[in-house]
Order: sequence, then structure tokens, then C-alpha cells
Amino acid sequence: MNWFSHTWSVEKPRAAMVLIHGTGEHHGRYQHVAEELNRHGVEVVSGDLPGWGRSPGRKGHIESFSQYLDAVEAWVETALQRAGQKYPVFVFGHSMGGLVAVRFIERFERREQLGGAILTSPCLQLKIPVPRWKARLADWLDKSWPTLRMASGIKPEMVSRDPMVQKSYITDPWQYPKASVHWYQELQRAMGEAWEERERVTVPTLVLQAGDDMLVDADAVERFAADLPVDATFRRFPGMRHELLNEPERDEVLCCIAEWMKQHGLVM
Repeated sequence: MNWFSHTWSVEKPRAAMVLIHGTGEHHGRYQHVAEELNRHGVEVVSGDLPGWGRSPGRKGHIESFSQYLDAVEAWVETALQRAGQKYPVFVFGHSMGGLVAVRFIERFERREQLGGAILTSPCLQLKIPVPRWKARLADWLDKSWPTLRMASGIKPEMVSRDPMVQKSYITDPWQYPKASVHWYQELQRAMGEAWEERERVTVPTLVLQAGDDMLVDADAVERFAADLPVDATFRRFPGMRHELLNEPERDEVLCCIAEWMKQHGLVM
């Protein structure tokens, strides 16, 4: 499949980052992140996951979570090929993109070639447990009408305290507010597998979690980071909402990412 891909290039890269967006969004929402990383000499390779943004596929739907991993593998291979042995390649994922990043690293046989992983509010456990009756209904619908799409329930005020971000979340033409029944089932499976195979995350990992996250269970994310077989760095940002890189304090978060990358191979 041909995924929509984009690279924010720099003339003389000192590191590369493969950036993975979250549910319903697209790579363009990270323009400001890529520009700041470019300023530090980091080349950013990204794109839109299947079914989101400009990529092909039924909007808000996947047949298998592996479709996301295939897209990320293509971007990682591009970054590794461009880097050669000259500079490190990092994988970054936000929210569902954080889950994709975790699953990719767990399954990628050449994970040791990566410089590390950076996760912001990774979707490893949902904040609000799904009632048993809803789970049973989802199972039934997955068999009878798997492509049925429903509203994701993500409201602008859940993602950020910034009024401008909230407004653009509604007006962005590439933002898609629904997801299919089967997408939800695949998400649940992927979260379970991420926990089961966490011993495979053997690259340096930075986990940044919103303290006032209404979508992801912050305590579960902290437990996941503590259970990793590597010396993972975990930091919680009190009072900040789900999209740390779209909060008023985004510069603090970006500085934290840049400093961590400098400690883990960013060529200075």
C-alpha cells in the first residue's frame, strides 16, 4: 500500500526521528514539532497512517493493526537508509501513535539499530473502562458489521487547554472524528499485546505523560514504563492534558525531548 509520507529535511542531519500521529489526526498537526526538531538538526520522517489524513483506505478503519506497523516500518527503513551509520534514528509516537511505536519496536527484529523511543501520552490503557455490555456489543458488531463507524468521543477540550488548538481540532479538514467497530477491537488487542511483549522494548525509552489526561490512564502508563527491561525515563506533567505538544507549555516538553535525545546519541 502507498501511504502518504512526508519528510521535514535538514541540510546536515545530526539525528532522525520517525514521527507517528494519533487517532483521527494526521502528520500535519506536528508541523511545529518538526520545525523545532529541525532547529536542533533532527530530520523528521512521517506521514499519515492508513485510514487517516491523506493516506488511502476507509476512513477510521483498519483490517489489522499490522497495517499501522507496515507503514511505520516503511518510514523507519527510509530513515535508517538515509542515516547510514552517521547518526541515530529515533521513533516518536503520540497517543495511539505511542501504542503503534511500542508494538513496532516489540516486533521489529532490528530494533537495536534504533537510537531510542519517545512516547507522549501513549495509549496503553484507556482512562474510562468500557462497560461489559458495551464490550459484548462490540464483539457482536465486529462479526456482523465491522466497518460501522461511530464517533470517537474525543472532545477538543480533552486534548488541550489552548483555545486555538481546540478550534483547529474542529475545523481541520484532515481530522476525522469517527472510528470503526473493528478498529476499536484491533486497538484493544494491540494494547493487550503491548503489555504481554513489553520485555522486547530493549531500546532507550522516554515516556512523557499528561497529568490531567482524560483519554489515557496515566497511572497505567507509569506502570508500563517501570516494567520495561531498559532504564526508561518517565515524566508526568501535572495539570497538562492529553496532547502535551499542543499545550501552552509545549516548549518545555519539546526541550525535554531535545535534551533526552542529546543524551542518547544526537550528534552535537
